Amino acid sequence: MNLLDIAEPAFVVNSKDPVSRVASRMFRAGRHEVLVFEDKDYKGIVIARDLAKRKINEPDKIRIGKFVRMIKPISPETPLEDVINSILINDYKSVPVQKGKKFFVLTKLNILNRLKNDPWFKNKSAGDIMLFPHCVSSSDSITTAMAVLRDLNISRLPVIDEKDRIEGLVDAIDLLKADTDRKRVGMGERAGAKIPLREVYVTSLMNKNIPKARPSTPVKGLIEMMLEKKIPCVVIEDRGRVAGIVTPRLILKLIGKKVEGVYVRISGLQEEDDFIKSVIDEEIRNEVRKLGKFFPVRQMVIHVDRYHETGRRIKYSVKARMMTGRGMFFADDHAWDVTKAVRGVLQKFEREILKKKKRREVYGRAP
Repeated sequence: MNLLDIAEPAFVVNSKDPVSRVASRMFRAGRHEVLVFEDKDYKGIVIARDLAKRKINEPDKIRIGKFVRMIKPISPETPLEDVINSILINDYKSVPVQKGKKFFVLTKLNILNRLKNDPWFKNKSAGDIMLFPHCVSSSDSITTAMAVLRDLNISRLPVIDEKDRIEGLVDAIDLLKADTDRKRVGMGERAGAKIPLREVYVTSLMNKNIPKARPSTPVKGLIEMMLEKKIPCVVIEDRGRVAGIVTPRLILKLIGKKVEGVYVRISGLQEEDDFIKSVIDEEIRNEVRKLGKFFPVRQMVIHVDRYHETGRRIKYSVKARMMTGRGMFFADDHAWDVTKAVRGVLQKFEREILKKKKRREVYGRAP
């Protein structure tokens, strides 16, 4: 599959543009990410969530190039499973796709639109994957919402009333716009008057027209709601109250194979033979079984890269992330033998798990 079939044209800005101008453009276009260029050279990507986390005192003077995150563009021929793996491992909001001198962006919603009929989603509903979200009250100020978003490194916040009923949703772009454009004009206010954000209710920014569903709603239905509203989340309600939230990331985690009750996703092995793949599968199965005795393992994502070739020899780089009931673990390793590199990653996971278990026994609680 060619990724250009599902990607969308990139939203581009110049590295010398001030943050205030870029934030305003992102808000008007409803775009969570922009590609940054200096002249004709690609410099990286800027994400609304990253900007909203920063306390930018002079957004009219600070250039957007200061906040670029370098994400290497991928080829349109890159396997979709590799893209998904990269998004999950690196926590990307989206990835740039380059064809010649043209750039495109592939978002998680683009991917879900392509995969909404995937068998991994069959018989799965919102209740199987939802998480209870961090929320703000309708009586909270914009300053409070910004503090929560920054402290928790999240992109959106449901706004609830005193009875835990959903009123709307505020996301990073809304808060970024408010923070970089302090001159607010409203009913009864003098044009151009500056109002402290701590005195402005978050309800003045929230989007009321958001996707809402029940815990029994099928995953495919959740995806269709996100696509229809062009909002990358669905708030789950139960008996009129907020029960959880589902994001594209939570849905993408369903794509993978289940090993000992754990979802495992490994990519980058397309060019390896079946015997090598079977050896790696067995290594992972044994390690998951072993680690499960210490902490509940929920998901493991592994990506293999070939990065150096000498004659017939190939050097491999393996990066992995493991989600457990006691937090997230990261590991990487490299070797001339792919099975050895994977084994090295799994051993590092085991050492970290044992360290955490030992600390927990010493202090009587999770560190």
